[in-house]
Amino acid sequence: MPHATFFSLPEDKRARVVDALKAEFAARPYSRASVDRVTASAGVSKGSFYQYFEDKLDAYTHLVRGLMSERVGLAGAPAPEAPLEEVLTAVVRGSHDFHRRDPLGWAVLARALADDAPRLLDSDESISGGVHRWAVAAIAAGQASGELRDDVDADTAAWMIERVLLGTPHYVMARFGVDPGSAAADGSAFDRPEIARVADDVVALLAAALTVPGRDGGRDCGGEGGE
Repeated sequence: MPHATFFSLPEDKRARVVDALKAEFAARPYSRASVDRVTASAGVSKGSFYQYFEDKLDAYTHLVRGLMSERVGLAGAPAPEAPLEEVLTAVVRGSHDFHRRDPLGWAVLARALADDAPRLLDSDESISGGVHRWAVAAIAAGQASGELRDDVDADTAAWMIERVLLGTPHYVMARFGVDPGSAAADGSAFDRPEIARVADDVVALLAAALTVPGRDGGRDCGGEGGE
């Protein structure tokens, strides 16, 4: 976690440091990212950098966690009690919207899935921990309402959703030849119908696997047409 000196910086200076970190980690894999380039871009000394952060990993961790929190929040996902397909659609589209709004930040997160990146996405304290807890709540709500199958474990189903949602951007880049660098430079890199089809298929497959057969996705099937 950054030192208190980082959080006490004037807002504009703190933003410059974050922007410099974002540009560096978007442009290069973690192993090739340079503190020297970050400090030069931010206009701070290397000594100051180590007053703000413990090391490069500390700065990277702070950046990735902040970006992922923003990405998940940007999705504007409905409450977990909403129909699962509606929730998943909002989250998947939120990732696309995040790329259009902040392509550099999106590229950082894409690289966070690369083999050489520190495994920040795989611990309970990290991004996936937050996504997993949200997914558990969504599954539990759907099972309680009768929308989702109750013969599957909520934690296992949440893990499946978490892995698919976090892994979809990496799959899309590999399949359609979109590298993080080009995605960082072009906010419209994912505005392609074949990529939109992947997002739709991901939602449809997850919903089909978990929804009780014969349910239309609504969590309240009372009223007209209900039994």
